[in-house]
Amino acid sequence: MKKKPLKKEQLKKEQRTVYQRPKKQVKEKYADLVGLTIIILLGIIIYSNSFNCSFHFDDYPIIVNNTKIQNLLDVQAWWNFYPTRLIGIFTFALNYHFNQLDVRYYHLVNLIIHLINACLVWWLTLLIFSSPALKDNPIIRQKKVIAFFTALLFVSHPLATQSITYIWQRVASMVAMFYLLSLILYVKARLSNKGNISKTLLFTGSLISAVLAMLTKENAFTLPFAILLFEIFFLRTKKFSLNFRDYRMILLLAVFIGVILIIPLKFSFSIFESIPPRHGHIYTITPVNYLFTQFSVIVKYIQLLFLPINQNLDYDFPISNNFFGIRTFLSFLILLSLVILAMFFFKRYRIISFGIFWFFLTLSIESSFIPLDDLIFEHRTYLPSFGFFLILSSGLYILLWDKHKFVAIAILTIIIGANSFLTYERNKVWKDDLTLWSDNVKKSPNKTRPLYNRGVDYSNLGQWEKSIADYSKALEIDPDYTDALSNRGGVYGKVGQWDKTVEDCSQAIRIDPNNFMAWFNRGDAYENLRQFDQAIADYSKAIGIDPEFPKAYSNRGIAYANLGQWEQAITDYSQAIRIDPGYAQAYYNRGIVYANLGQWDKVIADCSRTIEIAPSYVQAYSNRGAAYGNIGQMDKAIDDYSRAISIAPNYTKAYTNRAIAYGKLGQWDKAITDYSQAISLEPNNASAWYSRGTVYGNLRLWDNAIADFTRAIEIDPNFTKSYADREVAYRKLRSGKK
Repeated sequence: MKKKPLKKEQLKKEQRTVYQRPKKQVKEKYADLVGLTIIILLGIIIYSNSFNCSFHFDDYPIIVNNTKIQNLLDVQAWWNFYPTRLIGIFTFALNYHFNQLDVRYYHLVNLIIHLINACLVWWLTLLIFSSPALKDNPIIRQKKVIAFFTALLFVSHPLATQSITYIWQRVASMVAMFYLLSLILYVKARLSNKGNISKTLLFTGSLISAVLAMLTKENAFTLPFAILLFEIFFLRTKKFSLNFRDYRMILLLAVFIGVILIIPLKFSFSIFESIPPRHGHIYTITPVNYLFTQFSVIVKYIQLLFLPINQNLDYDFPISNNFFGIRTFLSFLILLSLVILAMFFFKRYRIISFGIFWFFLTLSIESSFIPLDDLIFEHRTYLPSFGFFLILSSGLYILLWDKHKFVAIAILTIIIGANSFLTYERNKVWKDDLTLWSDNVKKSPNKTRPLYNRGVDYSNLGQWEKSIADYSKALEIDPDYTDALSNRGGVYGKVGQWDKTVEDCSQAIRIDPNNFMAWFNRGDAYENLRQFDQAIADYSKAIGIDPEFPKAYSNRGIAYANLGQWEQAITDYSQAIRIDPGYAQAYYNRGIVYANLGQWDKVIADCSRTIEIAPSYVQAYSNRGAAYGNIGQMDKAIDDYSRAISIAPNYTKAYTNRAIAYGKLGQWDKAITDYSQAISLEPNNASAWYSRGTVYGNLRLWDNAIADFTRAIEIDPNFTKSYADREVAYRKLRSGKK
């Protein structure tokens, strides 16, 4: 049967139909690209002031002072450092390998992860609205608008600053990245109409991403339940049933069994043990009181998502020991109401219901009955916040879009603008340790840890009195805070009050015999009090508690050296170097011991290594110069002394040593110039006066020699060589007059 030819009008209409679809798709892709660009640019702008924010808190033991991550090729070292968060540690090892401790690049990586997450939030939101359960819901007409605003809310909220600007909490944002990607790939596979190969690749990608998430942070173990949640809410339109002939059911079951098998291998039942008072909290944390407290903590998280003001790194949050306490019971009722509301909304407002369940599920690892040292931390809301932002953007659509579209857009824009401003301002608090902990002390004045950490920062800045004041305030709140005791003892040593150091550290040791810093600081006090045997005993105790603490070996080496026990000193310095190959002070100190043994080649080698690590270490140049002088290489000695002087023009010893070298070369004028410069810097340096006098004697300038020897005697009446040489100068002068 022949088809009738199309009329001209019909042909034009069909052609329009054929070509309109690609144009529409191009237009939509362009709109998507513009939307994602806006999301990324907003994130860059509001975190632009975070790049020079310093390392903080856990960044020091995990990144700055962690020798385990400093050699990327030493896989065993960084692999074993934190096996349950292996992927996060690997990224820090990479950062260190390429950027050392340039903090800007650590922040850059954190921001890139956050921007990727914002794009993943946008993508996941679109997939939700593309699911079978919502195909007849009028809300899907505005799915791109809702996805756009959800991602903007996510990228701009100030509660995320602790996961982005606090470098160590990269693990919180990175686990979210793998978590979201795994879920997205799973959903894409489920919604795909392509062949089995494409689906297999998507499922494989989802599984790989899930494994990476579980090796990044522990809250990733909720991922199988998140997938199940998505299945129930959006992918299954029929009544839920178990069909073991369905490959998807078998796959999901395999994942669940895998998780059940992995958890006992990764974790022991010790995670449920009570946590004694430590890290600045004065109460014992049990699974029960931790759970009771989390009811109030979760309500606090919700309040911070709605109204992100008075943010704090270290909240002074009260522990709850009684379920029927007013705060705890009311918080429980609020949370129970939300769960009931989510169940009630399941059919009519499925997205709202999903958002509530997502929030509780992704918080469940850190806010349940597994006790953690810290009751509340803002970074724990990073992944759960997606549920809140999905509720907010969808809820405003449901309430206002049909009749008040522009009102809804205006409200969302105002919220995003306000959050962006708060995020930018919050980053200023993270600028350095002093700004961060001062903010924290202001908001938690009765909590010991912020005071302790600000005390540490004041100590690092050399503000000893302020440091002692903060440690003392912390000890008023908790007299048994051993870290504050040992650190205050250390600061007393900085101001020369060694007896107080001994007193504080002894008290810390009585409370906690395993506080290695108390042993170390007391050993430092004994060393400065010239009680070397006691110093060695305390350093040895510190080493027994922490065998990988290089400074304890180095200081014990100094004590051995003061007792003339050179071999033991060399052994300790060498051990410190083994632990920390970049420990310049240990090389320098070992070089001093080799100098006492007359092993000049080894002195030169150790001083050279010191200079490689610390090119401005003037004493190393001076000591290497002395070693060159002792093997007759005066030109090299003079070069080293000159380099020390160029770095530190007021370094008297370099002038006197260079003068000695010039004297050995018979360059008396240069020697006099250097001794004169040393005298101008230290007018009471008897040795410099005496040495210049000897040079004048070599030039037969007896009047000048006598004047210098006399000045040396005035400064130090016990300088016996000056008397003898002055008498010789007098005789020479009298002999010359005759």
